[in-house]
Amino acid sequence: MAEFDISSSSAPYRGRVQAQGVDISQNGGYSYPWAKQTPVTEQEGLLFLDKIQAECSKEQQKERKQAFSKAKRFVKTASEQGGVGPESQPHSFQDRKRKVHNSRVDIEIAIGRTFVPKETE
Repeated sequence: MAEFDISSSSAPYRGRVQAQGVDISQNGGYSYPWAKQTPVTEQEGLLFLDKIQAECSKEQQKERKQAFSKAKRFVKTASEQGGVGPESQPHSFQDRKRKVHNSRVDIEIAIGRTFVPKETE
């Protein structure tokens, strides 16, 4: 997905997920931003994390194995609680025994309720 400034969008639901660290040469790490008219569902949040995880090399994935698991658990827990907003902004997710300084997975909730349960039809 092309990088854009989520703060410049007028969409009521904005944020991004990122894989970052000194082992990722792409400026800003691997990122999947969203700016939507509807809340991001749990399924979408997990898909966004899967997309940035797939961009990581095998070594980068290994370095962030726990971080991705923790981030996915955050999304699932948020959904169980009906979603979360910017006030529930999580800290970066990191592996306790990481080798690469500052390797992490971030979830940024800029505005709007996020990771809501999918509506049943």
